[in-house]
Amino acid sequence: MPTLPMGRPWWIDDNTFDLDRHLSAVDLGGSADDTALHEEVARYAAEQLPRDRPLWQLRLVRGLAGRRSALVTKMHHCAVDGVGGRDLLALLFGTDIPPGSPTPAWTPGEGPGRTERFAHRVTDVSSWVASAWRLEGKALGVTPSTLLRVTRQTAASFADGLERLIEHDDRPTPIPEATRTGPAPQTPFNAAISADRAFATVTFPLAASRRLRRCTGVTANDVLLASCAGALRSWLAARDALSEAPLIALVPIAISGDLAAGGFNRFTLTLCPLPTHVGTARGRLAFSHAAMQHAKREPTIPPTTLTDIAAVTGPGLASLLTQAAAQLHLADRVHLPFNLMISNVPAPAQQLSVGRRAAVLGTHPFPPLVDGLGLTICAQGYAGGLDVGVASCATLVPDPGELRDLLAAAHDELIELD
Repeated sequence: MPTLPMGRPWWIDDNTFDLDRHLSAVDLGGSADDTALHEEVARYAAEQLPRDRPLWQLRLVRGLAGRRSALVTKMHHCAVDGVGGRDLLALLFGTDIPPGSPTPAWTPGEGPGRTERFAHRVTDVSSWVASAWRLEGKALGVTPSTLLRVTRQTAASFADGLERLIEHDDRPTPIPEATRTGPAPQTPFNAAISADRAFATVTFPLAASRRLRRCTGVTANDVLLASCAGALRSWLAARDALSEAPLIALVPIAISGDLAAGGFNRFTLTLCPLPTHVGTARGRLAFSHAAMQHAKREPTIPPTTLTDIAAVTGPGLASLLTQAAAQLHLADRVHLPFNLMISNVPAPAQQLSVGRRAAVLGTHPFPPLVDGLGLTICAQGYAGGLDVGVASCATLVPDPGELRDLLAAAHDELIELD
C-alpha cells in the first residue's frame, strides 16, 4: 500500500486471505507431452493476476506422460525476482523440514495505525527528496543516451579478452568490432506486444561443458550467452533480419550484502553486447566472456541508481506510463536500448521434492515480457543442469520451440570445440 502517489508501496497482511483463491488445477489426460504442457503454461501466463488479492497464483498441471505433474507458479515481479523465486521454491519443496512436521497457525497482523502511517509518509518524503538529489547530482549518468549504452572503453576490454581466449590456428581468428555507441538493432521481436504468450524449454547438463570451461576459463553463464548468440544469429538470418551490429541483452546481476537487504528483489541491471555478428562459435564464446567480465565490473545501472529511480518515479507514475505506452503502441515507434533479456539464476543448494515420494525434476523459468521486449531467455541451475525457458509474445515469435532447438544446436557446437 503506497502512502503517497509517488511513494514506494509497503507490505501489509491480507486479513481476508483465502488460499483457495490462489490455487487451481488442470488435468491434461495422462499422456500429454511437453508441448502440451508448454501450451498450458502459455495460456496460464497470459491471464493477468487479479489485483484484488496478493499477486501470486499456483496451478497444478496433472496428466503428463511418465506419471509426471508440473507446478506452475505465477508471481508478480514486485514481490520476487529470480533469486527470490528460487529461494521460495526451496522453502516449499526443500527437505530441511521433515514431512508431517506441525505447521504454526498464521493470523494476519493488524493494519498500520495512524501513527505508523504518518511516520511512513515522512519516511517516503525524505526518501523521495534524497533520491531526487542523488539523481540530479548524476543526471548525465541516468539519461538514456548515456546510461544505456556500451562505451568504447568496453570495446577495449572485449578486445583484450578475445586476444587472451581465442586459440589461433593457421588462420588467425579476427577480433570482431565491439564498439556499441548507437541504439540496439531492430529485430522482429522488438515491437508492441499482445497478451498472447508462447513457451519452450530445454535443459543443458553442466557436465557437458565442464571440459570447455576448464580449458578456456569461461563460466557456465558465458556458455549460455554464446549459445543464445548462436541461436539468435541463425534465427534472424533465416528471416533476413540479421544485423551487422551485435544485439544488446539486458542482463540482471544478483547483488548481496547491505544493498540486498529489505526485500526479495536483489539485483541490478546491465547491458551486454551479444555476439550475433560473430561467425564462429569460438569467437562468440570469447566475446561473451569478455563482455560479461566488463559488465560485472561496471554494471550499466548501479543498484543504488536503480533504487533511486524507483523511489522517484513511484508505482503510480510507472503504471500510468506503462499503460499509456501500451495504448499508443509506443514500442512500434520508440525502440528500447536492448533487444531481449537473458538471465541465469544459480542453482538452489539442495535437491527439491514434493512430500516423501515425488522428486522435482526441473525448474524452468517463465520471465515477464513488456512492450518492446517480445522475447526472453532465462535459465535456472538445478540438479547438475541448466534449465532454460524461452518465453515470447506469440504474435511476434509464434514458435519459441524453433529458437529452443537452435539454442540446443548452438550449445552442442560449443561443447564440441577442441
